[in-house]
Amino acid sequence: MHMQVGGRGMQHVHAAAVGNDVERLRALLDEDPELIEAVDPGNRWRPLHWACWRGSVEAAELLLDREADCTARGKRGDSPLMLACEFGSAAVVSLLLARGVDVSERDRHQRTGLMRAATGLWIGNSSKCDHVAVMRLLIEDGRVPVDARDRDGCTALWWACWVGRADRARVLLMEGKADH
Repeated sequence: MHMQVGGRGMQHVHAAAVGNDVERLRALLDEDPELIEAVDPGNRWRPLHWACWRGSVEAAELLLDREADCTARGKRGDSPLMLACEFGSAAVVSLLLARGVDVSERDRHQRTGLMRAATGLWIGNSSKCDHVAVMRLLIEDGRVPVDARDRDGCTALWWACWVGRADRARVLLMEGKADH
């Protein structure tokens, strides 16, 4: 069961996850364990989505320890892993991989986490962002084909080139042996 609407508890649990406020997050979940699956009405993200979106490693770890659903999807088909890849949070991606998250999952456009890391546009210049490190983790993991195609036929290499990221394209070509 997930909560779609809610009051202050739901808003606070999402804010604590975004802000990596583990003490507050723990207190909220102790008070109301169902908040772990509280769905915000906009993105349809749960606390784990928010933690992964912002690279909040400790919050993500607490949520996973409390058995947060790491397969839940947001409105755009975003899973927590997809958001961590797009944010460029190598620490969160590493945590998720260690917890056995399915790295072969795809979003509603059939993009893989590797493709989302190759673009990584929308967060910007956060010091937590390292898309190249995320790509290396996914390539090393080996469960997602480097040359996988999305529903439009585009690969991670195509996406890296499209956004003008030579560093990411280089990793795909040199380390991932992407087909060019």
